[in-house]
Amino acid sequence: MSDLLNLIVINLFELIAAIVGTIYISKYRVEKPTRYFVSFLWFNVFVEIVFGWLPTFIENFKFFSLLEDTIFVQNLWIYNIYDIISFSFYLYYFTILIESELSRKIAKGFIVVFLICAILNLSFSGVFFETNSTFNAIFGTLLLVLYIIYFYFQMLQSEKILEFYKSFPFYVSVGALVFHLIVNPIFIYEQYYSHSVSSEFVRVFLTILTIVNIFMYSCYTIGFLVCYKKNNSYKRSRSYS
Repeated sequence: MSDLLNLIVINLFELIAAIVGTIYISKYRVEKPTRYFVSFLWFNVFVEIVFGWLPTFIENFKFFSLLEDTIFVQNLWIYNIYDIISFSFYLYYFTILIESELSRKIAKGFIVVFLICAILNLSFSGVFFETNSTFNAIFGTLLLVLYIIYFYFQMLQSEKILEFYKSFPFYVSVGALVFHLIVNPIFIYEQYYSHSVSSEFVRVFLTILTIVNIFMYSCYTIGFLVCYKKNNSYKRSRSYS
């Protein structure tokens, strides 16, 4: 029951971030990266609610009994695909923010390399239906960390550093960085992610996963609210001028 409660809490924070983001971009003319990010949040909600809960529905509800002998009884393969899409999006998001044309081209090249390596890994390693791809998680996390470090370096060299806390990409960087640095290394020990093997590890893992998801999606939600307040203040000052 606690496992399901953790999933519900995670889904709730995902949904809140997506809704707040949608309200924000509907009120103001914001840059394309932010609009892309809100779409990505709704994609997360779709994957987590549909495919995250489907195995539970198949196991507990007769309505889904037709799916008992299909690949949908477990969702590891879906999340292996999702990881590739998720990492690719985050990398592309921070690539858009790169100001140097040469650096942007190099960053795009690394995204292509990641996609090729990740797809080949799932195709030939035998992990696709068995477990989460450790290679993709580690490779994607390393690239994401490098992209975010470059984003911080670029910010430090500009006047944006003076109001970094009013920049939505800053909140994305903090949330994504903390999440991937904490969660993905744990997948190395995923063979213990079974109550029959180590119920204590499962409890610890789910607790950590829940906390970092709450932190990440709270960062996104706070980012939208801060930017909403900033734009609202700017709008009011314009109306008084």
